[in-house]
This record gives sequence, structure tokens and C-alpha cells, in this order.
Amino acid sequence: MANTFTTILDQAKEKHIAVGAVNIFNYLSARAAVEAARDLGVNLILQTSSGTVEHFGARQIFDIVDAARRDAGIMVALHLDHCRSTELGKLCVDTGWDAVMMDFSHLPLEENIARTLEVAQYAHAKGTAIEGEIGVISGVEEEITAAEEVKADYDETMEFVRRSRVDAIAPAIGTAHGVYHGVPVLNFDLVERLGKEDTRVVIHGGSGLSAEAFGKLIALGGCKINISTVVKNTYMGRIRELAAESPDAPIPFDTAVQKAVYEVVKSHLRVFSGLSTSF
Repeated sequence: MANTFTTILDQAKEKHIAVGAVNIFNYLSARAAVEAARDLGVNLILQTSSGTVEHFGARQIFDIVDAARRDAGIMVALHLDHCRSTELGKLCVDTGWDAVMMDFSHLPLEENIARTLEVAQYAHAKGTAIEGEIGVISGVEEEITAAEEVKADYDETMEFVRRSRVDAIAPAIGTAHGVYHGVPVLNFDLVERLGKEDTRVVIHGGSGLSAEAFGKLIALGGCKINISTVVKNTYMGRIRELAAESPDAPIPFDTAVQKAVYEVVKSHLRVFSGLSTSF
């Protein structure tokens, strides 16, 4: 049986586009992202942080996403982002998630490979895909914090891919989690070299990059792009605006928040899928 996560990425790579991997945190954000992808006719990856899974539970998140993607008419994969707990990663595998990302990039290379491989073998035996990270991507992604970046290089990245048996690789290329302070210097050469290999290249830290930078990364081989901060900021920003307006009913409130998330996700998916060159 084909894995939805890898199928989505392979189709994107063949079309020279990228799939948006949207970090969600409740049913409203999941539904908004699915509706944006459905209306554009593009596939989608919904992913959550480890903290979100620990808060709701792996089964509850699975059910939330399953309800949001049911009858969408597109492929929607459920993915665990930046997990450093082997037990939590395996729990998501056992619960039926399509993919998990094990992030041991803060450890020495040999330990990163060994610990990622352990979960890869477990996941593959149950039909689940796995993503790994090489180098250190700076910034803050909920419970994952890295003050300084350690950029990946080609040889080490390919060694990691071969030995850890990951299905997708997120190399540190100069992007950052959270909000950018200045224009990032991206390692386009590494993305280009990896894009020519038989692997699936993931771009983390997508929030805040220009449409031009996204376009170049995708053209060179990036087939999965993560966005998180822009989604959360849009969600919370619209809530603050509506709270100041003192709305008198919860349904219109939720509808307005969902619409804001829908629009920001849709604008990014349009760029990732080649339907637009600007946000």
C-alpha cells in the first residue's frame, strides 16, 4: 500500500512544485488549511508539533485531521514535526499517522543516524514514512529552540540519508524557525545538488521567506515547505482584532478566524504550487 506522504512528495517533485506542510493546532486551523488546498486543487500535508500531540493525544489529533480531510477530494497526509522522543514518534506510527519527523540534529552525526534509523525501521515496518534533519536550523519552533545554526553540507547529508533510511531530508540551508530578523543567506547550491539525488528535500522555516526565494528553492528541488509561524500569528492576530471588537456570538468569531487562516495558507499554497509568483 502506497504511503500518502511519500506519494504526495513524489508527485510534487515530478511536477517541479512543492507541497505545503502546514502546522495546525486544532480543528479550525486544520479545516482552514484543507479548504484552502481543496479550493486550489492541490495536495497538502498537515503537521503538528510534539507539544500539540502531547496536549491533545495522538489519537485525538488523528481524528481531528481525519474529520477535516474527509471528502476533501485531494490527498492530505498527517505528519509529526520535530519530534525528539522515540516513544512519541512510535506512538504516532502506531496510531496511523502517515509520517513522522525525528529530529536528533542537535546530537553528533553518528547518534543522529542511529536514533533516526531506529524509528525509521519501526515506521517502515508499519507503512509509515519518516523525515530527518541534518545540521541545525536556528530559531524557535514551539518546544524546539536553537540559538545558532549549523549548516549542512552535501556529503554529510547524503551519508545521513543513506544510513538513516529517511524518506525525506530537511537540511539546514540558512532558513530559520520563527520570525526572520533580516534577509537570510540561503544555501541554494546544496538544495540544487540534493534536488538531483533520489531523495525528497524539505525546507523548514518557510514563514517570512519571499515568494522569489520560495520559487528558486522549489525550482532547485525543494518539494516540501513547512509553514508554521505565519499561520499561528495570523490565527492569534485575528483573535485579538475580534476580541477588541467585542463580538457577541462564538460562531461568527470562529468563522472569521478560520477565514483569516484560510487566506494566508491559500496565498502560500498558490506560490508553492506554481499558481502565483507573489503572495
